[in-house]
Amino acid sequence: MPIRQSRRKLTKALGTFVAAAALLAVPMATAQAYNPTGGILYQLGNEPCLKGRGNCAVYPKSAELPGGRLVASFEKSTVVTTSGSADGQTLPVYKSDDAGTSWQPLSEVKAPAYLSTDPKYARYTSNWTNPYLYVLPQKVGALKKGTLLLASVVSGDDYYYKEHKAADPNWTPNNDGDRKDLAIALYSSTDDGRSWKVVNVIATGGWQGGSAGAVGQNIAAANTNRQVDPLWEPYLMVYDGKLVCYYSDENDYTGFDPVTGVPTLDPANDTATDSHGQILAHRTWDGSAATWSAPVVDVAGSKQDMGGGKTEIGGGRPGMTNVVATSDGRWLLTFEYWGGGANTRYVIADSPLKFFRGSQTGMSVGSLPVVSGSRPLSGGGSPVIVRIPDGRLVYNASNSGDVWVNESGRSDGVWTEYQTTSPAGYSRNLQYVDSTGRVAILNNQGTSTIAYAEVDLGDSAGTYYQLLNRKTGQVIGTGNKTNDANLGNADTPDVVLEDAGAAANPDTQSWHVVTEPNGGTTLLNRSGGRAASIWTGNATVGQRIGQWVDNSATGSWNLVKTDDGFYKLQSLKNPNVYLTGASAGAPLTLQNATTDGSQDWKLVK
Repeated sequence: MPIRQSRRKLTKALGTFVAAAALLAVPMATAQAYNPTGGILYQLGNEPCLKGRGNCAVYPKSAELPGGRLVASFEKSTVVTTSGSADGQTLPVYKSDDAGTSWQPLSEVKAPAYLSTDPKYARYTSNWTNPYLYVLPQKVGALKKGTLLLASVVSGDDYYYKEHKAADPNWTPNNDGDRKDLAIALYSSTDDGRSWKVVNVIATGGWQGGSAGAVGQNIAAANTNRQVDPLWEPYLMVYDGKLVCYYSDENDYTGFDPVTGVPTLDPANDTATDSHGQILAHRTWDGSAATWSAPVVDVAGSKQDMGGGKTEIGGGRPGMTNVVATSDGRWLLTFEYWGGGANTRYVIADSPLKFFRGSQTGMSVGSLPVVSGSRPLSGGGSPVIVRIPDGRLVYNASNSGDVWVNESGRSDGVWTEYQTTSPAGYSRNLQYVDSTGRVAILNNQGTSTIAYAEVDLGDSAGTYYQLLNRKTGQVIGTGNKTNDANLGNADTPDVVLEDAGAAANPDTQSWHVVTEPNGGTTLLNRSGGRAASIWTGNATVGQRIGQWVDNSATGSWNLVKTDDGFYKLQSLKNPNVYLTGASAGAPLTLQNATTDGSQDWKLVK
């Protein structure tokens, strides 16, 4: 049985709600902090950029601290004023103390060379990109439960940028450059992100070689062997008492041990012609050892013929690991893959440390089962998948602004598509927010802009109500539909009157009564978080009501209290029309004011 269904059985008791004690005269206060349409967290100004201006601010990631604060970080590749290059680059950290409704700068995380006097960190002068924030759910070695961690790609200077600027001060880059000494570093904060220290270096690579934006093309003269050996995209998780870091690795490997998964490094890794391949790997650390474990392959990609009888793994460039536990005791890893065919894929394993025992090129996410009306899971690379506390899995990738929800959380579960207010974009991040029960979205948009929004996917925090119609004695439902009516109801409005308790999915008859940021009220359904909205958007007589993503900061309705404890839902756009349930089983419509009770609604907790 799906996890949420076992919990939701409690709502069936609402079918016998005629007792007067269950009737509330006024709505409860809405759940804290709500901003469905969001805003801009950061936007590049006129500052010079170390690479193309279109991707100078990218890869936003976030985490929620035990006290409820959200923290976020992202790559901001503006030229460092003091050095005139990448030397001294920092990663910004922002905070939200209102559950993602607004964001403010908090701190800057310096490169290891500038946070530590240890000479082993002296080469890492830039804290560059791919931040991953993670809150320890338990003690690991000397790191206490609740410690905020940051894993990021650090490097030396960008020699490609420096060489071109020295030759022509007016030169402007249009893509990635060539940094030296790429590595993944681990930082920690014990004061909610205000200050940071270097913990260690997780894994090391070599020259960037133009990757990822201009792989093998933008090569610095200082890179005499034209090497492309960077590391990317750390992803942290605790498993079996150890910290695990998954990452993308462009070092050159000739294969891997089929028993241990440990890859074999090409002896000529630092000098031979690069394949431009990439593998997915992970390392583990117990929190006390001097170094992390040897790398273990997760996804090797296809084999590549390097000539002279030598082959290397990494074909197709698998990248961007995300890993979640499934409710049937397995582990799901999603990744992007550019070797032809499906560009966004997944693999499933019985252990999160033994993905290498399965497929090395994975299966298309488009092959996962979806409910009728939902399109296949989005591709386009940059997949993100999260597991939320009730066991549901939520997924997105760069080709769509929608998300897909696996209600059961099983590895073989069925997925349902839901719209959001955040448009399609590369490296779009999902963050479950415990205090609201909603999902905060960070997304890089347009020209180096980091935007934020949030989406309700049902079962969010706060009081739910049934809305009882005075005339018919029925309540507002959705015909058992949970997602946007254009996806789940053949593009037909689906909000109707139903007998209380008669729905197969009782959550479809429960609604949040939510105050929007700029006034007005929205009804959000418990089953999927969709709003009861005017289907055409035109507030005129006869218009029907359908489920839709809440994409308004003003809401659809004004609550108008009657003398005897009922409410009328007056259209915000046209105060002459009201939400109306004309007869039993009828679809809800907008109508001019009437006194027959069809526009009177009792909020039943």
